[in-house]
Amino acid sequence: MAAKMAVICSILAVLILLPSGGQAFRKQSAQIQPQPQSTDKFAPNRVVMHSAFANAGRTPGLEIWRIENFEPVVYPKSNYGKFYTGDSFIVLNTIERKDKKLSWDIHFWLGSETSTDEAGAAAIYAVQLDDLLNGAPVQHREVQDHESQLFLSYFRNGVRYEKGGVGTGFRHVETNAAGEKRLFQVKGKRNVRVRQVNLSVSSMNKGDCFILDAGNEILVYVGPQAKRVEKLKAISAANQIRDQDHNGRARVEITDEFSSDLDKQHFFEVLGSGSPNQVPDEAAEQEDGAFETADANSVTLYKVSDARGGLKIEPISTKPLRQEMLDTNDAFILDTGSGIYVWLGRRATQKEKTDAMSKAQEFLSTKKYPAWTQVHRVVEGAESAPFKQYFATWRDAGMAHTRLVRSAMGYDSDDSDLTELIDVEDLKKSGGSAMGFMPDNGENDIEEVVQYVSSHGRGDTLRNVIQMKTNMPLLGFAAYVITYKYNNKNGESGAIVYVWEGVKATRAAKERAFEDALALALERNGILVRTTQGNEPRHFLKIFKGKLLTSYTSIPTKPQLYRIRGTDASDVHASEVAADSASLASKDVFALITLDDHKVYIWVGLAASKFEKDMAIARFSQYWPDQVVEVIEEGAEPDNFWDILHGEGIYDRSMIEATKPLLEPRLFHGRLNGQRLEVEEITHFEQADLDTNDVMLLDAGDEIYMWVGAGATAEENGRILDLAKKYIEDEPTERTIDTVTVIRVEQGNEPRAFTRMFPSWEAGYWQPTPSNDDIRKHVEDSNDIFDSNEI
Repeated sequence: MAAKMAVICSILAVLILLPSGGQAFRKQSAQIQPQPQSTDKFAPNRVVMHSAFANAGRTPGLEIWRIENFEPVVYPKSNYGKFYTGDSFIVLNTIERKDKKLSWDIHFWLGSETSTDEAGAAAIYAVQLDDLLNGAPVQHREVQDHESQLFLSYFRNGVRYEKGGVGTGFRHVETNAAGEKRLFQVKGKRNVRVRQVNLSVSSMNKGDCFILDAGNEILVYVGPQAKRVEKLKAISAANQIRDQDHNGRARVEITDEFSSDLDKQHFFEVLGSGSPNQVPDEAAEQEDGAFETADANSVTLYKVSDARGGLKIEPISTKPLRQEMLDTNDAFILDTGSGIYVWLGRRATQKEKTDAMSKAQEFLSTKKYPAWTQVHRVVEGAESAPFKQYFATWRDAGMAHTRLVRSAMGYDSDDSDLTELIDVEDLKKSGGSAMGFMPDNGENDIEEVVQYVSSHGRGDTLRNVIQMKTNMPLLGFAAYVITYKYNNKNGESGAIVYVWEGVKATRAAKERAFEDALALALERNGILVRTTQGNEPRHFLKIFKGKLLTSYTSIPTKPQLYRIRGTDASDVHASEVAADSASLASKDVFALITLDDHKVYIWVGLAASKFEKDMAIARFSQYWPDQVVEVIEEGAEPDNFWDILHGEGIYDRSMIEATKPLLEPRLFHGRLNGQRLEVEEITHFEQADLDTNDVMLLDAGDEIYMWVGAGATAEENGRILDLAKKYIEDEPTERTIDTVTVIRVEQGNEPRAFTRMFPSWEAGYWQPTPSNDDIRKHVEDSNDIFDSNEI
């Protein structure tokens, strides 16, 4: 272990890469010494853990240490959220999972003016803390002003940067310092940063909130273009400044659009310059806490191995990546273009584990990445959701995967519905997409089907209400709006409006169908679901009672090949695929329809199920009035069968379908700024994180939920599909907007498929919403307590 610490010390110049570009205050005489080796004969290679880490990570919650004189010192909980620009910190977050086991995230945070030696001490002690927890934590390197969303999520009132630091040339702000004034800018809707700016009206803008700390008086300026949630965050931050810096001995006052002219002018009198009319317009720069999604095509996986002697880094692959590319015997570096992950296999050597991190840091300079680029370390078996999303396939080991499948589908351990969901392989294999979206079991009848198709030559879109018959297919050159009323055992009921887009439907037909569906969903207070041919959610399949057939055309002009698949008789469906042998798969049943002799071949793959075979025979025995049906098994095909499919070519002969990543739900607060997508992820999200004035995006893998707050504008409502499209285009998985199901839900009308992805859900949570008067009264009540204490 001492050797390991020495290696770490030797690479600190590469490991740290200070955010200030090397201009930090440096302590010339400082020396970072590794801890002495243990003399315990039963643990000769272990390092004595620093006493500050006693009982660290034993219980769920947040723990913080500040580096003082190159030693970790427990940071007072009353100061959580306040960081000094000249310091380095270690932050440990411990979470208890559903299986009652603990998991950890370790962050070493570097202030913009911290010294190289203090940053090095933070990195070394982060490794020591990691060793204490048996190497299980995920490690993160954080830099001031560029922290990860996970880090920011720990501090509900935001993070605040104070000038100063242990042993630097700065001085700390004195509590209740006479005559001391400070102006803070509050940035971010959810994960808030509070940074000190120059004491001038020129530092302000109309789109943000500002806090003027004048000792016994703390004034909150709410920009006229700031949103309500930003105002609430600013008030919370002001309360925190009052409690942390003034021991609760200060009054908090709000200056906003409801304030009198006299109160507004008072803010600027205390500030010492300016007036309301002199505040600049809303800042044009991108909001802090938001980021523009990176170019997903730049993702590259590298292998780090010392198997042949010296340590070598070898590029393995670019996108698409597969889980089997990772080897338990080695370490790997995943360069995403916007961040770097170090993956450590269980059997990787100590040198690989240690040097992989330093090599990852070298990428920052060799690829000319910003010094604040985030670097994360994950270990095999404890990979984070953001890491797994970069792989086209992913399977967690053993029962953990089964639990994840059930969790992704929204089933709890006591759900009786699990009786029909025993074979999780089949569920992901052929039961449709969006497995978790099951408002009911599809037992009710479809209410109405409307077809949208563009007329040839005229450029307009025809709208036809059609009567669904047993053998009537959904046609690929059209779009459809299908309405269905659901009810389930939990007492939920409501309308679902499906938009189904054929692969050959015109843009005009798809847009007209979506517009009409959105209007209908608003009228009926229902759920809007957009899906595409070949990617239908399981619930959509089930409402057709095993009779769904999708076809490219209504009048075939050449042989047709249909793929028949499902998990049971209620969701089995037939979809047309290219009439070529490459389309076959051993896992399914196929129906090949000829034109010359009206013959139908039912081809049964070796791994196909009996009900798929039965459905194919029942469905295609009536395709032609005078047809002949021939059932053939895989491996016993007549020559004519292969002739029609252009010869016996290479097709998928695997018995088990490759498993797509089962992505844990992730919540985003996003907006489209022109054609640029700005998103802010909300980690460890709760119901309270849903912004009632905006549209939120919940990524559940096969499903993208667009939650529309009651205060969202008509324009935001109309652009939900654009937002989902841009998000999918920019994120790193293999998904496209056509392979995911987009589901629109309204505030107050959320189905259980949505609410069960939150740790808890309160049906009447938003009623009543606090008014501006309520907010002011709460602040005044706090001030009354201050006034009574002063007396």
